[in-house]
Amino acid sequence: MDMKRLKVIGLSFVCALLAVCSVQAQDSLYYRSWVGKLASEDCRGRGYSGGGDRIAAQLIVDEWRRLGLQHWTEDYLQPLNFSMNLYEGEATVSFDTQDTAMVLFENVQFEPYSHGVKGTFKVKNVPVSKMVALYKAGKTFENQFVCFDISALDSKDSSDKLYLDAVQELCFQNYFKAKGYIIVSEKLRGWHIGYGKYEKSHTVINVCKSALKKMPRKVTVALDQRFEAKYSSQNICAFIPGKSHPDSFIVFAGHYEHLGQFGKDYTFYGANDNASGAAFVIDLARHFSQPENQPDYSIAFLHFTGEEEGLWGSFYYCEHPLFPLENIKALVNLDMVGTGEEGITVVCATAFPQIYNTLTAINGEKHYLSKVASRGPAANSDHYPFYKKGCPAVFIYGMGQSGRYHSRHDTLEAMSLGGYTGLFRLMVDFVQWFQLTGGLPAVEE
Repeated sequence: MDMKRLKVIGLSFVCALLAVCSVQAQDSLYYRSWVGKLASEDCRGRGYSGGGDRIAAQLIVDEWRRLGLQHWTEDYLQPLNFSMNLYEGEATVSFDTQDTAMVLFENVQFEPYSHGVKGTFKVKNVPVSKMVALYKAGKTFENQFVCFDISALDSKDSSDKLYLDAVQELCFQNYFKAKGYIIVSEKLRGWHIGYGKYEKSHTVINVCKSALKKMPRKVTVALDQRFEAKYSSQNICAFIPGKSHPDSFIVFAGHYEHLGQFGKDYTFYGANDNASGAAFVIDLARHFSQPENQPDYSIAFLHFTGEEEGLWGSFYYCEHPLFPLENIKALVNLDMVGTGEEGITVVCATAFPQIYNTLTAINGEKHYLSKVASRGPAANSDHYPFYKKGCPAVFIYGMGQSGRYHSRHDTLEAMSLGGYTGLFRLMVDFVQWFQLTGGLPAVEE
């Protein structure tokens, strides 16, 4: 099978035309400045404690106005509500047997469904092997913390995983009717802010075993928390009308929110995840808003809220679209593109080979990126609700080194931005390809 046989016109000829369009296209200082703004202390992690999502949204809206982008709503915003726990005050914990200071998200963390609590409490250590029997016996531990040591369990072993799942379920549901729970693990477990939508009456703490001399007998905790049943957030939506095909859209998307703050002192800056993608969408808008770069197809620029919590913003948008979803020719979701020195991965490439083949054909001719890897469909970013609706949607993320995922160490300084120039030129050329070929794939299989 000749993978390089053109379906429309000669690739070399098209790429020569694209080269003219790409000259001086990118502006790395502009891009870097926007990553820095969105990942700054001023934006409070772009989450919901402290209203960081609203601060970041206003910055983006102001830039849309400055660039002269068109809007479907008066203020570029698409409001939506969801429930969320907010942690804006004290967030401290100590144990009578600790071997070192407790540092949030370094050796201790609160589950994001934890209820506010303050005081010193007795700790009941329960062997994992006995928890089911105690539950069946109706044992309760009112006004105490129940402690489980799971550090010896190997989650790769299926029987151990059953215990781990049981501990998670027991703590979440508070089957022992305790004041709270302490989960002692080898390293901190995954922290899933999507659980923040649940209003609970107890607190769950996860601590690294290396921080304890022995299992605790008392815990002192201060956690300020409030539950908002209808937290008001927003998607941000703008577009540039096409010269020839104003009703057909190429869409660039990237969630702008992140995990925000926890307590008074801890901020998840979220530079790579996903100030990098949000800034990339802004940078593309800057380019195509220039009169000489006005596209033939309309281009929509969508920034979603609630991605970290479960793709809430993009699911909401797909149920309340601002233009018909069937008018989307291609959607490219940009998430975690602050690297790229080792290339990019295209999620949903196998579902939409016409998009993937075009990207690889352009890159094969121009050598913008070291690799354009293929991956199948996955529900791991904001492309997914569009994919479920049948829209041709892919998700691009960079490959390479960056700051630590979902921690305060995900900063601008920790990112390479190594794939920025190549990816920017590839996206510009991708739009130009649509203008030259009507969106037909660069190669056929």
